[in-house]
Amino acid sequence: MLVLACGQPEKPAATPAASERSPLPEPSACATGPLASARAPGVEPEYETLAFWLARIDDLDATLVGDAERRHLRGQAGDASGGPRDPWAPEIDSAAALAQTRARLASLQREIEDATDVEGEPGAVAEAQRAVAAAEPVDHGRLVVRETQMACTPTNGAVYRQPRDDAFDRNLCTTLHPGELVRVLARADKGAWSLVHAGHTVGWVREDGLSRRLSEDDRIAWRSGERVHPRRDDVRTKGGVAIRFGVALPLRARSEHEITVWVAGPDGPVEDVVAADDVTVGPAALTRRELLVRAFAAMGDSYGWGGKDGARDCSQFLLDVFAGFGIPLGRHSSVQATQGTSNVDVTGWAEADKLAAIEQAALRGVVLLYMPGHVMLDVGRVDDRRFTISAIAEYVVPCADGGETLYRLDRVAVTDLELGRGSSRGAFIERITRLAVFGPLP
Repeated sequence: MLVLACGQPEKPAATPAASERSPLPEPSACATGPLASARAPGVEPEYETLAFWLARIDDLDATLVGDAERRHLRGQAGDASGGPRDPWAPEIDSAAALAQTRARLASLQREIEDATDVEGEPGAVAEAQRAVAAAEPVDHGRLVVRETQMACTPTNGAVYRQPRDDAFDRNLCTTLHPGELVRVLARADKGAWSLVHAGHTVGWVREDGLSRRLSEDDRIAWRSGERVHPRRDDVRTKGGVAIRFGVALPLRARSEHEITVWVAGPDGPVEDVVAADDVTVGPAALTRRELLVRAFAAMGDSYGWGGKDGARDCSQFLLDVFAGFGIPLGRHSSVQATQGTSNVDVTGWAEADKLAAIEQAALRGVVLLYMPGHVMLDVGRVDDRRFTISAIAEYVVPCADGGETLYRLDRVAVTDLELGRGSSRGAFIERITRLAVFGPLP
């Protein structure tokens, strides 16, 4: 089965240009859509600021996850179906990775044949099938040297759910950031494509996004010792290399003001320097304050299904933010929903009971709220309304005349759990099925 990062909208549509953006319509009539939205309904401008939430939350600096919890979460991730894995684990090999690609292709082919999906360019899936049939198994490590799109199958051709929306290419798996170490398990199309295991995702990348093959000594050294994590998503080394959330670089030396790290060069590891204030050596302590600082640092960043154009979808946003705390999340929202130091299945619960469960969970730690197709970070309550931050594509608003309008946010944004109330999709609080809590072990 082809597993998707974040659920595709039921009614996808093209995003209007900025010049076409309109405010929410009066409820007396249904506007033609989709329309771009600057902010979700019910969200005041100050709700999208870090300071607003820091002033409203107690126990901002209590450490919620320590070494015992990290060990638990790492073990849990390794056990979860579809969860992150050590790329060099003994059970991972070329045959298994190629079999996974063949299963993806078979699923896409069936969906194209029954008109559930449509190819952007006819023959894209057949092209990928030919490439996989002729793929050459290999086994070595390489570094990602530039922001690199990972495809689920080895083709530049797109596959869309019907009706077609170019923003949601089902052949896109994720984005790899500079400094990620990947295990190359196969090559196809005369070496133009490499099948790589990145720990959180397995898929195909173009060779020009990777370094040369690492020596075994360099590969082992890259994975050894202390790691350096960025505190922001726009940290750059003195040499101009970007260090994004989700990446941890090997520590080489440190002083009061500067940290020497290894970065990814075309020929392998290269020493570079970063300001000490921009990074942490080792995982940061997971506190409510530090998590919100990092999550709100991405406020307004573009949404990108499957990492499209280097942007993040809902699950990659959370995966990358949590990585800086030494917490390995799965790449897919459905996997993240099963993680945490505790987990609550609220399927079928009354709305009031769900809200009470979220309130109690937020006292124990930080909470991910999952509804099929989307995952969000709970940020707190204003009066009787709870709010979240997430990378979100769109929402639907019902109209008094019986229709509804689709709005595109296409960014990291704050939303409340009433969003969608009365629409064909339902309110977020109606759709939430699981809570994943990250805090002290019970």
